[in-house]
Amino acid sequence: MLISRTHRSNFINYKNKINLLKNIHKKLILIILFLFLISFLLLSKTNNVFTESKLNFLNKILIDNGFIIKNIEILGENNLDKNEIIKIVSTYNNKNIFNVNINNIYSEIKNNTWIKKATVEIIYPNTIKILLTEKKPIAIWQNRYGNSLITKNGDVIFEKNLEKFKSYLPIIIGQNAQKNVHSILNIFSSNKDFAKNIWSLTFVNERRWDVHFNQGLTIRLPSENVKKAWEKVVYLNQKFNILSLGLTEIDLRNPNHILGKIINNKKLILKKKKS
Repeated sequence: MLISRTHRSNFINYKNKINLLKNIHKKLILIILFLFLISFLLLSKTNNVFTESKLNFLNKILIDNGFIIKNIEILGENNLDKNEIIKIVSTYNNKNIFNVNINNIYSEIKNNTWIKKATVEIIYPNTIKILLTEKKPIAIWQNRYGNSLITKNGDVIFEKNLEKFKSYLPIIIGQNAQKNVHSILNIFSSNKDFAKNIWSLTFVNERRWDVHFNQGLTIRLPSENVKKAWEKVVYLNQKFNILSLGLTEIDLRNPNHILGKIINNKKLILKKKKS
């Protein structure tokens, strides 16, 4: 048994040495090619004999030795289409990795309205690693140019497919609604279960909000003391379940009165909801 273990130990040591030599060999190739590239570029600046064909020759040598983009690692994407990023990097597919301009890749990625932060890194010999932080949409802004997603800071996110967002984000309408919606949504967050029933918000005269519910009810909020008015709404719903009463409107613009309207014609309620 002692002899058997000794042979096994020698075999493992031999295998480790082989792997070590392979790693050293790879690193030496990388260093030699890198030094060759630097020398070549320096000479090309001082000697006009170096032509484009010779640059192409060097490019081919590096590519043939594996110094080309083979892997694109993208981390942090959620709503963004990954193919949009791959398309940007793919413009460098026929170049050796030393000629990949990560500053240009970064600039193009940042042009995408989904991107809040991005880092681009080359991992030699053949990998581009991209770490993304996406913006978070809070509402769908309906304006004369179409529909777009917006963030709490009012940044616009251009997204073609809005269907999945319609199920949980409210639609907002009105002049400068995108710049003011965060404050009103922050007030609504005190009762998220109730706020889930909101399907759209209208910013009226850049002063106050009308809140439209899936059930056909519109609540007209005041321009001042909005939080207090919303607390009244939440209380009324807890007490009387106002969304199930068939009400079409609750007017809270006057702090001293609560006015309600009801229409028995369900077709008119449905028409109001779709308008």
